[in-house]
Amino acid sequence: MVTELHIFISSKMQELAAERQVLRTLLPTLGNELVKLSAWAFEEDAPASQRSIREVYLSALKQSALYIGLFWKEYGEWTIDEFQRATEWGIDRHIYVKSVDAAGRDPRLQAFLDEQSNVIAGITPRWFTDLDDLRRQVSRSIAVWLRDRLLRHLGDSSATLAELPDDVPDLPPRLIGRQALLARVRELLEEGTNVLLQGFGGMGKSALAASVAADWLENHDGAVLWLNAGSEEADALLEALARPFGAQQEIASATGSARIKVIRRLLAENAVSLLVLDDVWNGAALSQVLKAVPRQLPVLVTARHRYALDAIVEVGRLEPDEALRLLSYHAGASYRDDPEAQELCRQLGYHAFALEVAGKTLKVDQIGPGELMRRLADAPHSLVMPEDFAEEGRTSINELMTASLLALEDDVRQVFLAFGTLFTPSATPDLLARCMGRPDDEVEAALVTLQRRGLADRLRRAEDQPVYYRIHDLAHSYARAAAATPERRRAALEACQAYAADHRADLDALDVEIGNLLGAAEAALSSGDDATLVAIMQTLAGPYLSARGHTLPFLRLLEAAQEAAGRMEPPRAEARQFLLGKCGNAAYDRGDLPGALRQYKAALAIARELGLRDRETVLLCAAGKVLAEQGDHAAAAAHFEQAASIAAALDDGFLRAFVLEHQGYLAQLQRDYPAARRCFAEEAALAEAINDPETQLVAVFNLGSAEHELGEYALALANHEQALALARRLDNRVWTAHALQSLGEDHHRLGDRDKARQCLEEALALFRECGLKSKMAEVEAYMRQADYPIA
Repeated sequence: MVTELHIFISSKMQELAAERQVLRTLLPTLGNELVKLSAWAFEEDAPASQRSIREVYLSALKQSALYIGLFWKEYGEWTIDEFQRATEWGIDRHIYVKSVDAAGRDPRLQAFLDEQSNVIAGITPRWFTDLDDLRRQVSRSIAVWLRDRLLRHLGDSSATLAELPDDVPDLPPRLIGRQALLARVRELLEEGTNVLLQGFGGMGKSALAASVAADWLENHDGAVLWLNAGSEEADALLEALARPFGAQQEIASATGSARIKVIRRLLAENAVSLLVLDDVWNGAALSQVLKAVPRQLPVLVTARHRYALDAIVEVGRLEPDEALRLLSYHAGASYRDDPEAQELCRQLGYHAFALEVAGKTLKVDQIGPGELMRRLADAPHSLVMPEDFAEEGRTSINELMTASLLALEDDVRQVFLAFGTLFTPSATPDLLARCMGRPDDEVEAALVTLQRRGLADRLRRAEDQPVYYRIHDLAHSYARAAAATPERRRAALEACQAYAADHRADLDALDVEIGNLLGAAEAALSSGDDATLVAIMQTLAGPYLSARGHTLPFLRLLEAAQEAAGRMEPPRAEARQFLLGKCGNAAYDRGDLPGALRQYKAALAIARELGLRDRETVLLCAAGKVLAEQGDHAAAAAHFEQAASIAAALDDGFLRAFVLEHQGYLAQLQRDYPAARRCFAEEAALAEAINDPETQLVAVFNLGSAEHELGEYALALANHEQALALARRLDNRVWTAHALQSLGEDHHRLGDRDKARQCLEEALALFRECGLKSKMAEVEAYMRQADYPIA
């Protein structure tokens, strides 16, 4: 979907008529396949209307993403009015001034330009001499502006089901200011109105939304479902919404309108009373998600863009007294009557994030607002960014960032800038150290300093999870522009590749950096770096994919990697067959049996060409399982017989057990339970002999299930008890729940209702903890049918 951005041209019309026409012609040519730029100038674009001239131009200005002001000699009240309203509404502003001696310019205009050009105002006007010079300068500035505005938000979208106020993501310890907005949003939501909180990054939209959600939980029944949306497509967002309910595979298997119905049912069944869609960047995806929302469920959305929701609440600058209180809060001091603090707030555009960083800088460095303003006055302005043109808050943020960074030692400053070479605003000390080629302990020490200076947060997802650091999104944008040179970006790709390889079996370490790792794979794909793309995805397709599953972006990169492996010179055939097999697994998990079979067969052909007999065995079984589920039992049996022959020739215990598991599965489908029992018993013995507890767990569990079907409930019980012991020893909660469920059914058949009830209740609790809704429903249905109470 092409994004259209409107650019408002402001100037004295007659004086600069030629320049206005140049911009009207030039601006539409500066877009690309993703962004369409359209220029608005009063003399060409104002519609016939009964409204006043001011109403017409202010309406157009408010819908614009960028204000361009052209100035020369004359002073125009409407032109100044347009500039002031753009400032008030937080619209990006670029100013171009045609060269002329100051004596030839209206003194009022000269005074205005002098006021806007000082350090405190943060504007850097661009001077031009003729039409060609204007074209060159505007072209350069628009390219920089677009790059910053359209920075992609990488990383997986994620959803959180909050049942208590403290469960709400991004909930600030204390919300200072915004009370009127808080009350207004609450009132709108109470009326069932869908609300958009719209404003620039760092203005506090997410904090306000979190405060609304926490307040909602204190005063309403039900839960709040919070989705960090980013720029993902609709399918990925629907899967993320389903994940807290354990229904992501149900979404993945559904198509078209069926997905919408599943989400609508999940929201209704799980007593969700408010849906929050945070940081939305994809309007088409938002539209699809809203179709899945029950009519009575209110929705709160935060975004930088304006989307056509029922009510749009603009989150702009704080009121001056609120800004002063926020600065005082973060500084741990009272500046109520301090004129320098008041001036500092004005410099910072009353911008929430800038005030937070300023307050923490004052507190840690033990300086006053006047000293910080003097640091700001000495900061260089050579960095060309949109913030140089005074988008509300962004210029002040960059001025503050520069001042804060200049107060740091160079080694600490370089660690901050290293965030800009990565693909998300967060990173572990390990990954940052690899990017910089510096020892871990030096980087960790620098990160502690950044945390103390209010420039980074130290986080971990759980007590036993790796520590990582996060900088604000706007700070990350600043660091990207300042530090993301081709050489540093190349080092970041190599660092991500090495990090993934070294942590291949450490799922928690991969989890915490998955956004950066997938971001690196995406960057490699975009730049044609096939080797890096293949290396990263081949690593992630190992234990991580088996344990964590895949998202739609992950699957897209996995498929791209197998294609890349085929076109490399020389072709990476072994890597491609591995990746094809993983693509087949993903297709199978999503219910795409024809797609899975196609991928498995392609991988099988390559494995045979390369003489990879072990992989040939595994892929024969995988293809055979698909054929079995498609009803072609004869072809499935033939595949398994070929696999068994190879496994026997290799004398490989694991492969023989793997084949037996699939032969037993086919026998179960054919309801030949004696044959299934023989296969699973032989598999269990093999697994024990080769000391493979994971394979043994699956084998004895399946053996018990076959015996249960044969009415051998005591034997089934013994095998399921062994499976339970193995699952607990392996700390596998899902298999523990499966074993307890089967034990409950065994005890029920044996007439021991107390033990049956106890096992079923424990299984139900574990399935609930793991978010496996379908298994919960299965256990509950069995308990109702068998007349067991459900807690």
